[in-house]
Amino acid sequence: MTSSRITLASPFRWLMKALDSGRKQPGALIGGFGLMLLVAVLPSVPQVYIEHVVKPPMATLMAVYGAVMVFSLLVVPPVMGGALRLLHRCELGQPASATDVFEGYRDGGFARRMIGTALLCMLVYVAIVAVLYLAMPSKDFVVELFARSMATPPGGQPDMAGLPPPSPWLLLWFPAAMVVLFVSMHGYLLAYLQAALGGRGAVDATVTGFAAMLRYVLPFALFTAAAVVFGGVLIFFVAIIVILVLGLLAMASPVLAAAVAVPVYLGLMLAMYVVMFGFYYHAWRDIFGEAVAAPADALEA
Repeated sequence: MTSSRITLASPFRWLMKALDSGRKQPGALIGGFGLMLLVAVLPSVPQVYIEHVVKPPMATLMAVYGAVMVFSLLVVPPVMGGALRLLHRCELGQPASATDVFEGYRDGGFARRMIGTALLCMLVYVAIVAVLYLAMPSKDFVVELFARSMATPPGGQPDMAGLPPPSPWLLLWFPAAMVVLFVSMHGYLLAYLQAALGGRGAVDATVTGFAAMLRYVLPFALFTAAAVVFGGVLIFFVAIIVILVLGLLAMASPVLAAAVAVPVYLGLMLAMYVVMFGFYYHAWRDIFGEAVAAPADALEA
């Protein structure tokens, strides 16, 4: 990390740049991220069908969940890395195509680097969750409440009789844990950028990504808090408008409502992905002081 110009306002500057990402080669960028989103949500379709329509035994359902996780760890990371390459090319004004997101499948070293980084980041995240769990006050209360909630039929209220009183510190633990988890996600995505564009190996990318998050934890924490507050308000109002519109359409035709809801949902997801990746791309450029042209390894499949 060579940049010393990161301030509390830097994440907001990265956000402004991210909102402008689609201006350069919008067809290639939006198309590429649409393909990435398609790959990312693809396993959810059979999962939802099996879970809510087939309703198999728990053992079968757990196997489905496991298959989806394996898909997410082995198939999705190279596409995400390809999307970051595509974004970089668009930002530099280089020739780009939507199908560039699949380059990682033709570049074995790049694919292995992205998959390895995804696995290591998942292990780091699991370790963070484990530490938070060990630090949780009133663990017995939370575990028992969760077990009773899972055993309660949909729409019912869990039986609270006999539960031990929770510690007052539990109310402070929950927001603190959420902040830690949200801020840790910055390290996860910076590690992805180090692997995809910085040409770093999986271990090096993970270490430097999370180290950058820790070094600049205050700007990231401030931005995370602001994003949760203002983003929550924005999502609330957008959700109200969408629900009202879809409700009116459903009164005329449920099929019409569904036909409108699906593209609206996918459009919002696509916009979120473009902005999110743009945010971390510009963060990576500032934090690691990368030159305008990334290493050749990051651009050649």
